[in-house]
Amino acid sequence: MNKHWLILGLLLFVLSACNKQEERDDRPYLVILSLDGFRWDYPQMANTPTLDSLKKAGVIAESLKPSYPTKTFPNHYTMATGLYPDHHGLVDNYFHATDLNRIYSMRDREAVMDGVFYGGEPIWVTAENQGMKSATFFWVGSEAEIKGVRPTYWYQYDWTIPFEDRIDSVVHWLSLPEDKRPHLIMWYYSEPDHTGHLAGPESEELKVLVEELDACLADFFTEMRKLPLFDKLNFIITSDHGMN
Repeated sequence: MNKHWLILGLLLFVLSACNKQEERDDRPYLVILSLDGFRWDYPQMANTPTLDSLKKAGVIAESLKPSYPTKTFPNHYTMATGLYPDHHGLVDNYFHATDLNRIYSMRDREAVMDGVFYGGEPIWVTAENQGMKSATFFWVGSEAEIKGVRPTYWYQYDWTIPFEDRIDSVVHWLSLPEDKRPHLIMWYYSEPDHTGHLAGPESEELKVLVEELDACLADFFTEMRKLPLFDKLNFIITSDHGMN
């Protein structure tokens, strides 16, 4: 499996911005989008003007390595906590937790929503504890109450929700009144991983899918530019692993 991540961003988010402040207008907004299995060279294989423009306006990592194992759940929770899987406990998409004598499965709703499986402190918990509202859309771990905390806004996973609807939710969150608006948003989409597994990473189907995602992102940024907070918005696109 290719061990590169793709990260495109306008700016890097500084966690110290989570500090409680009287004047909240000075705090930046961070939106992190993870496209599952988005190989580092997909923009070179397809027509992706939106991703290309982000690359020119921001920065791109030349290469990064995911944590081991290169699976969706361990890597997304590693990104959220900064810990390797053997330290945060989510060591695979499916595993037997010997200390609990329980099975964890990403398809088991009860397990996914049980905070006992999630070690460390994900960034949305840190943000909430510092008085900053957070929102998540299907990010691994965010459906569970961890250390007694959940994001202000979160969704129970439903793979049938289209990417366009998820974009609408993010736009809605950023359009809320300031006292209700999240400063940290983390959202996840299961493509292009799904198509990559079914059709192959160099297939025509994958190319079309990547171009569709890019077009959706163009619509997202069109809406974002209409918001007064656009100049304070930091946007990162990343992935959990590549694809062979």
